[in-house]
Amino acid sequence: MFTFVLNLFRMIKNNFLFAGLITATIFTGSILNAQCNPVSEFSENFDTLSCCNMGVVPSCWNSILTAGGGNQIISSTSPASSPSNVYQTGYTKISIVVMPPLTNINAGTHHFKFKARVNSGPGLLDFGYITDVNDASTFVVLQSITINNLTYDNTSERTFDVPTTVPANARLAIRNPGTTWAGHYWDDAVWEPKTALSTIDLKLNDFKIYPNPFKDVITISETKEIQQLKITDVSGRLIKTIEKPSSKINMSELKAAIYFMTTEFKDGKSQTIKIIKE
Repeated sequence: MFTFVLNLFRMIKNNFLFAGLITATIFTGSILNAQCNPVSEFSENFDTLSCCNMGVVPSCWNSILTAGGGNQIISSTSPASSPSNVYQTGYTKISIVVMPPLTNINAGTHHFKFKARVNSGPGLLDFGYITDVNDASTFVVLQSITINNLTYDNTSERTFDVPTTVPANARLAIRNPGTTWAGHYWDDAVWEPKTALSTIDLKLNDFKIYPNPFKDVITISETKEIQQLKITDVSGRLIKTIEKPSSKINMSELKAAIYFMTTEFKDGKSQTIKIIKE
């Protein structure tokens, strides 16, 4: 009888130590949720979650808190839709919120949109993708987002197309790169099909970029509604930013390669087009 009790005690002790080891491993870096099947659409307002543990995200999402204290929580402070929104902050401290796996991340049929604000401006978040949720260095920037609005107003919603060159196994993600002192809030994250264009969208997308491929100079037929252009390479690295562009843009300094030109309009919408430098 004594031997049976002793063995039982040892088994319980070993299981307790093993569970503690797992917990310690999980909370060192990436907050991992259970394996989930990829989805074709999602709409998340974070309202089933509450403040304020570090790294809390919805089921099938992930949170990466890097060394040095990257801060990401669910906050109840003035959300776009009550009672909760995501909060990321920390100067020089990086945090990444990873969205659920998708069946159609590079299909070109869907876009991502969300609402963002800051508690003091300007703020900066990166929209992009990550190929390994255990490795923050695999995050690739598709577009950096400057945020000045202090409330969820008519400028807070941003919409992003995702290039068809993004790897099929990648996960969309929002990163606070830790380059500003701002606290970043965001809410109402949606991955949805691109719908028929409204009259305003038709006007904004009426412009043409030519020639494509080009040699040194590229022409934009309509620039009135354009706030800025961003040129990135196929890895997502930002190459060039052009504020309030003219109709002719000299890109003779670029090497012959494939690039992506992201057009950011004055109303906050954006569109990404592949361009080829000969």
